Parts: sequence; structure tokens; C-alpha cells
Amino acid sequence: AKDVVSIGSHVKLRDMSAKETIEYFIVGSAEANPDANKLSNESPVGKAILGKKKGETVEVTTPRGALKFKIMEIRAA
Repeated sequence: AKDVVSIGSHVKLRDMSAKETIEYFIVGSAEANPDANKLSNESPVGKAILGKKKGETVEVTTPRGALKFKIMEIRAA
């Protein structure tokens, strides 16, 4: 489905605490490259947003604490 986050999705996320928008490309773990904003589906953020829809807010537990992201946009590759 195009309307949920999956591998190959370009996803625009709003970091609710930092008040900034980031765009990620969700890839398989072999292709992951955080410097190129390629996020593994097995990373904490990747796991949290997979299968979610636009407009949903997800909470991600990271080593630095809990982060909240709102899914602003999902585009198929």
C-alpha cells in the first residue's frame, strides 16, 4: 500500500521536540546509510514508523530517550 510506510518509502517526519522536519528513505538493513538519510527498517525509527499512516505520531525509544515523530508525508520510491 502506498499510504503506509514500507521499505522503499520516502517519509517526511516532524520531530515534535526539536520542531524540525526530516526526510528519510526507508531501506533494508544492507543498504542503510544514516549519512544519506537512508534508514534501515530495523533501526529504532524505522521499526516505529513501518506500517504507519500519514498523520500518525509515533514514539521512538532511543539511547537518548523517547522521541516523538509525526508522519507528515509518505511517498513511494
